[in-house]
Amino acid sequence: MKKKIQVIKSTGEGEIFSWNKVYRSARRVGATKEMAEKIADRIESEVHDKITTLEIWKRIERLLKQKSPGLAMKFDLPRAMRRLGPTGFPFEKYIAAILRHQGYQIKTNKWVKGKCVRHEVDLFGSNDSFCYLGECKYHNRRGRKVDLPATLHYYARFLDLEQGPDVLKKARNRKIKTVLITNVQFTTEAIKYFQCVGKDLWGWRYPPGQGLQVIIDRERLYPITILPSFQGIRLRQAFSQQGKVMARDVLTVDVEKLARQLKCPSSLIASLVREAEQLFKIKN
Repeated sequence: MKKKIQVIKSTGEGEIFSWNKVYRSARRVGATKEMAEKIADRIESEVHDKITTLEIWKRIERLLKQKSPGLAMKFDLPRAMRRLGPTGFPFEKYIAAILRHQGYQIKTNKWVKGKCVRHEVDLFGSNDSFCYLGECKYHNRRGRKVDLPATLHYYARFLDLEQGPDVLKKARNRKIKTVLITNVQFTTEAIKYFQCVGKDLWGWRYPPGQGLQVIIDRERLYPITILPSFQGIRLRQAFSQQGKVMARDVLTVDVEKLARQLKCPSSLIASLVREAEQLFKIKN
């Protein structure tokens, strides 16, 4: 009988190492059964007591990269989301791009009149069926969760906005859809409360089967920060100002022209294009 190895999670809590978790994480990003089994076997042979989940994560990523740079990029998606920071503004732009892909006409950071006061709303827009109000709660640290106090705060804002003239005018014959969006997970109490009051949550793994992680992978709506060469706040700001927040955005750029516009080496833009091509070669 093999000795049980304790793994330290980002929260500081311990759990028993699971071969199946490693296998499933590799399979989730597209590794074959054989590849995932070999990776899980390799990690199992290397782990030691008190190893952190972050260290295991890094080792899985390195093994995937040896087989396929595209698979390693997909595996790095959670960290790519955290690299959208340090502020929440790029995250809001990224979520707006996802919603536009889904057929919404969306504006970001718009002042909207509520019944009592004005609010700066992260995402405001509509499609044929809904008037959409979205508020983003972004975290760039591992292990964070959106808790009950945060949901209480946003519920109060939603109540005021829903009864205000701007939303009622925008809604007309549409239903009003209010959504609290995050790149992390919600606590059980936060989910329970929003279910009770009839409001929507959209997080990393919530709703089940429709969370951000699933939508991003299924629709291939990867953030541009998933590309390894996309480093530094200056580059992030320059791309954000041009509305380029998706990895797919670099596939159609004129390398030399964009390099001149961003005042960066053309070799850097060429690297981003090459990495995006590797990423999108991977079949879902």
